[in-house]
Amino acid sequence: MNIVTRVLAFLLLLEGILSCNPSTDEKKEEAKSMTKFVYDLAQPAETYVLPKELKEISGVAFYAENQLLCVQDEDGEVFVYDLTQQKITESHRFGPRGDYEGIEKIGDEIYVLQSNGTLFNFKLGNKETREIETGLPGKNDVEGLTYDFGTKRLWLAVKEASKKAAKDDDKVIFSFDLKSRRVFTERELKAKQFDQVGLKGKNWKDFKPSDIASHPKTGELYLLSSAGHRLVIFSAGGVPLKNIDLDPKQFRQPEGICFTPDGTLYISSEGDGKDGYILKFDPLKEADN
Repeated sequence: MNIVTRVLAFLLLLEGILSCNPSTDEKKEEAKSMTKFVYDLAQPAETYVLPKELKEISGVAFYAENQLLCVQDEDGEVFVYDLTQQKITESHRFGPRGDYEGIEKIGDEIYVLQSNGTLFNFKLGNKETREIETGLPGKNDVEGLTYDFGTKRLWLAVKEASKKAAKDDDKVIFSFDLKSRRVFTERELKAKQFDQVGLKGKNWKDFKPSDIASHPKTGELYLLSSAGHRLVIFSAGGVPLKNIDLDPKQFRQPEGICFTPDGTLYISSEGDGKDGYILKFDPLKEADN
């Protein structure tokens, strides 16, 4: 074997090694992360039936111990729901009637997401509200909102993306930097990525994110879809890990998802003609061992 042949052989070998490393890393990340899915979604720890003000609940967020922030999609008002007392203990009007879809709390600042991508920022008890235009590309139907501590940005999940933002059946997750007021494309969710978790064909087309939440301990991303009744979980690095069919009898119209700092999971559903409600899921005890 002459020197040229040896060099070519070495380069081909090196290319093969480098091309294999990402998939190996992804498999390691997937195997490590999969052990952290610790919720039995068939067995909620508690069910909270909501008052008429939240019949159309569209977003939920952690506020304080035993308290959640709730917004409904027809009125510019935020409610504090006390889980212990099982009632609304505080409300705050921040804007006019509109299509409000997501809510998040950062420090003492609250952000509410309108379906056109506009954010409303305020503090409870303060009459001043800032209206923030995010400037997302194209006209998107935006429904999910969460705060990512890694990037220190708000992440916005799009139910239906415009052709300017996505191609064909791609889904998009944007992020918005609160300091620079810049928009970033954080995740381009392409159909072929989800074959490994069995999400394809009609199920993929019906997968239209209604909310998004970042797990406080693992950094995993939980993407909820009311359409198709589905929950998809990604690793912190963006690898699809799990695709869960949600029982439509239990999750009538799941529109909101959030975590408490200790990892307790809450999923809210609109009433769909009945009362709205919130389901609580505690992490399984064996996950701590």
